[in-house]
Amino acid sequence: MEGIAEGAGVDLSTILFMQSMELLIGKPDFRFQACTSLGFSPQKTAMKETIVAKNFDYVNDFAPFHLTRETIPKEGYKTLGCTMAPLPGVLDGMNEYGLTVTYNLAYTTEKPKCFVPLSMALQEMLETCRSVDEAVRFLTQAKRGGHDALLMLADAEGCMKTVEITSDHASTREMTDGQIINTNHYLTEEMRQLEIPHNAVYTGRVPKELVDVRVHESSERRLRRVQELLKNGAGMDESTMIAILRDHGGDDEPSMNTICRHGDYVSTLRSVIFYPYRKVVKVLYGNPCQNEYYELALS
Repeated sequence: MEGIAEGAGVDLSTILFMQSMELLIGKPDFRFQACTSLGFSPQKTAMKETIVAKNFDYVNDFAPFHLTRETIPKEGYKTLGCTMAPLPGVLDGMNEYGLTVTYNLAYTTEKPKCFVPLSMALQEMLETCRSVDEAVRFLTQAKRGGHDALLMLADAEGCMKTVEITSDHASTREMTDGQIINTNHYLTEEMRQLEIPHNAVYTGRVPKELVDVRVHESSERRLRRVQELLKNGAGMDESTMIAILRDHGGDDEPSMNTICRHGDYVSTLRSVIFYPYRKVVKVLYGNPCQNEYYELALS
């Protein structure tokens, strides 16, 4: 954070204030945020390597602040990840050993006891861990707060797991039939006990279009749609993955509840595809249905 403040020519207190804004993601007024993450083992892909992908959905006004950043720490592993300026942490990323993480919000009734932004923990994890098992140990032991999340982890050896996490609890979910799908609600029984009720209606201080939105509705609909698109069981390749990330529910009518999300206030602002074995990332900014991916690799 000191380096970002110096480079931006602003005082550290300003950067600290901007960093604190990340903690608002976990507050009730932000329960309309959503993301969709997909992971496939080498046995499920046409090219016989792990693929991890994610659509990042967020408030449209934040679109200019998204960036893809390479970090080369003096001590630690190089990373290539997606974040927002001026955050020092990472929201989705990969390190030089191929360890990859995607970060989807979840929502519980739990109140954190500390407020270490999860993006900082993820950045440190990528700089210090090489494998999924190391990453799981790091995350479940790390201080964290202000967030609930589903964290998909994958590595170059083909291991893949999800850590469903709050500030005080965590549960690990294995692949099912060689794949993992994360939206914004928990799937393990332990963590489901901590969630806000599935029939809860959110009527907080948000734009009119979002009033009376059921908190789980978008998450559950996107999960069902991905499952529907994967029913044929064919080997996953990049073109099929991109088609899923661009999906509008089969009727070509984009909405707040489609995988490629469109809204006047919230939309898909970024889409990313990771190849842990090759250490390659493909990134797209904006809606996947309207833009093309470009390829990046760790230097």
